[in-house]
Amino acid sequence: MTAYDDARSLLTGLGLAPGEVLGHGAEGVAVALPGDRVAKVWHQPSLARARAAKATLDAVARSGLPFATPQVLEVLDPSDTGGVTVTIEAHLPGAQLGRAYADGDGDGEPLPVDAARVDHLVAVLAALASVEPTAAMSGLPVLPDEPPFAAGGDFAEQLAALVERRVAQARGPLMAAVPDLGPVTRATVRALGGLAPARPALVHGDLVPMNVHVEDGRVVAVLDLGFLTTAGDPAFDAAVTASIFDMYGPRHRDSEAILDEAFTTRLGHDPHRFAVHRAAYALATATVFSPDGSDGHFDWCVQMLRRDDVRAAIA
Repeated sequence: MTAYDDARSLLTGLGLAPGEVLGHGAEGVAVALPGDRVAKVWHQPSLARARAAKATLDAVARSGLPFATPQVLEVLDPSDTGGVTVTIEAHLPGAQLGRAYADGDGDGEPLPVDAARVDHLVAVLAALASVEPTAAMSGLPVLPDEPPFAAGGDFAEQLAALVERRVAQARGPLMAAVPDLGPVTRATVRALGGLAPARPALVHGDLVPMNVHVEDGRVVAVLDLGFLTTAGDPAFDAAVTASIFDMYGPRHRDSEAILDEAFTTRLGHDPHRFAVHRAAYALATATVFSPDGSDGHFDWCVQMLRRDDVRAAIA
């Protein structure tokens, strides 16, 4: 059975009348339920993580953002679910930014970076950057099996420490793909230490188009907080967003360049800061989805670490 089948079977057994599978992410499978609700069946049993997620998402929901964000309505008792972690969440409105328009969104086609999409992403990043983060917003592990960043701690220092830990864990596959991994890692850590301190804001960490929902020409919801969600440097969020917008598309560098221009001119970010954060993101997340580096995300991270602009920024 697939993860989808397992999730639907579990929810049927609980009497929850599961509908369509809405997504399959790093944490679990999301399935539609009646009454504008969504059940998330977690891959790993983690009641503490689910409760931490609820506290973090509750804090984000109180922050005054101009769009809806995920909200955990209930954490089911593991004694009722066979030990599987299940959360019931509110269904969020709108259509995915990657599917909200008809032009160029078919399978295998590049996602256009049109003016509307640029405006939507600028609006989301500006809103996140305006949030005064609270301790509860740093309650989630920044990556699977990693601790949360310390509330009130220096973001660049904690990101550098994350890079060093992740590289140590992934040294085998990373060294095979990036022979000068040691110097690149040390240069990235030094470059992070050389960045001027940034005013902390709410960092989403994974603003791919499917996580931004629009309706009637405006952003109405932002989904899937939890992957690198923390209090930190808004430039990190902007840099990652530009790079992952169409990360596997044949013209992804063109998309990135268009978004970089918008984010630097309209949000005031520094292109050098972008390149340093991209090196850190690539080193920290390369083996998140496959410890042996056998997936497309690993290959994408390796290509990022080979880029001339990234190498120049951390030199």
